[in-house]
Amino acid sequence: MKTAILKAIGACVMGLALAGGAPAQDQPPPVEAKALAEHYVAASNAKDKARVLSLFHPKSVACITPETKDFYDGAMEVSMRDAIPADYKFTVMPVNQENLNAIESVGRFPVTPTSEMHIDYQQGDDSGSVVLWLARENGRWFADQPCASEQTLKQFRDGAAARKEAEARYQALADGIKDPLRSELIAMLHKHETGSATDRYHEASGQDMKTSMFVINELKAEAK
Repeated sequence: MKTAILKAIGACVMGLALAGGAPAQDQPPPVEAKALAEHYVAASNAKDKARVLSLFHPKSVACITPETKDFYDGAMEVSMRDAIPADYKFTVMPVNQENLNAIESVGRFPVTPTSEMHIDYQQGDDSGSVVLWLARENGRWFADQPCASEQTLKQFRDGAAARKEAEARYQALADGIKDPLRSELIAMLHKHETGSATDRYHEASGQDMKTSMFVINELKAEAK
């Protein structure tokens, strides 16, 4: 599943329930919601960080400083890794307060969101979802994101060496896949059969499922 702007915050941003309690007037009207979804999808697919950030509330963007840029840059790169197809669907709904409380254990929203937009899509057997928190100011609707707490940033930095080591291992395993298995897996990925490719690699390599998932993610770059 693809997260909105912050997949590194992201495990917390995804998996949201579809219920909520904010009043309907705290949601953007359909025309504005459609435009926001279109602008986000276009910017994300172009992998244009500046265009993505232009859709976010200035107070959210202000969380990105020279000291925190590495965290947000990494999160944005992950969030924009997979393209969103043209036939995506979007839904706007009130904020689920329980999920909002959970996310604020990772970071505080500088502006309290009043609604959330789910952008969902299906490609072959693969499905994806982006969640954008939404807030309004001076008549304009913005995407919204929490500012990572000092504890979250510390955990991110403390784990940097381990992440780098793990990424190098997954890349080495992906580079080491030989034909005919390599061609078979890439053909599956071209058909958007990521789950089947992961299962096939797991079966052929004997690697555990977590490792298999990350190796297939590395192989995806070659399949594009």
